[in-house]
Amino acid sequence: MEKLIKRICITAAIAALIAIGTFISHFGLGFASNIGNWGAVGDFFGGVLNPTFALLSLILIAYTLMQNKKALEQSEKAIEQGTKAIEQNERALQVSNEELRLTRDELANSSDALKEQASLLAVQSFETTFFNMLELHNKLLSNIFYDRRDFSEEIRNELKIDFIDDGHGNAKNGLDSLNRLLYAMNSAHSRADFKVPISFIFTIFYKYENKVFGSYCRNLYQILKLIKFGIKGFSEQKKYSNILRSQLSNQELTLLMFNCTNAQVDEGQFKELIIYFELFEHLDFIHVIPSNKSPSFFRIKNPTINISSEIIDAYILLTDDNKLIKSAFGQNDIFFQYCEDKEYI
Repeated sequence: MEKLIKRICITAAIAALIAIGTFISHFGLGFASNIGNWGAVGDFFGGVLNPTFALLSLILIAYTLMQNKKALEQSEKAIEQGTKAIEQNERALQVSNEELRLTRDELANSSDALKEQASLLAVQSFETTFFNMLELHNKLLSNIFYDRRDFSEEIRNELKIDFIDDGHGNAKNGLDSLNRLLYAMNSAHSRADFKVPISFIFTIFYKYENKVFGSYCRNLYQILKLIKFGIKGFSEQKKYSNILRSQLSNQELTLLMFNCTNAQVDEGQFKELIIYFELFEHLDFIHVIPSNKSPSFFRIKNPTINISSEIIDAYILLTDDNKLIKSAFGQNDIFFQYCEDKEYI
């Protein structure tokens, strides 16, 4: 564009020089000395230079229009290319978004899979520990050995009785010894003419015979803690506590009942777990209401041992208006009859 303008200017200058030169060569410089001839001189130069300059201007305008047209076409092409580029970017963005969504889905699936795997591993780890502790429970039970002769004199002196009977026959390990221990407690209770609470009898036996059953009870406590805090959801927890409960004999449940109401054991944590898991639901016992209007009591079978209602009440949770919330006895029929008599339900 700049070169064209220069060429047009040069052409215009040359045309002007040619016109001046032609004029001078024909008329000389003095022709226009007379003011009257100035009009003819002006007509000459106007007639020669005006069309020339007009033509050059037209050429310049035409060229400018052509350049503008080309620039417009280039702009349109650039806009079209820009539009295509935007469309491509949009498609690329859509593809990227889709890839991102798929990636998120894959990550979510991977996360879910990892969570499920972690959950399975946690359950496997729990079950390994649980069944190992259950095996230890059985070993501790089989290792229980009670011989009344070990501390018979000390216990008799504290209770002020003359004799303690633990049954007949040779003492054996395991459930037989546990049965003898409970039999001896009931014997001491009867020798004291039932004037001393059975809970106090157990406290004295606990003082001297804790070495016989202490480890056994502590392991049971740890198993119940493991179930409650190692498994989520009461229904799942109950599944494992029921497995444990199915292993417990009436003698073991009776021992636990005494053990967990003893202030020397703990501050009530063991008892709370027994209530939480309703561990005494299948305890074999009856509610005895004497005809002489003496306080009612419960008689546990195998071995026979009498316990006060206060011990049963220790395993019951009530509202402020004495209505049953929960108990360690679950759906036990004897217990529900007792609750009806006490108007707990």
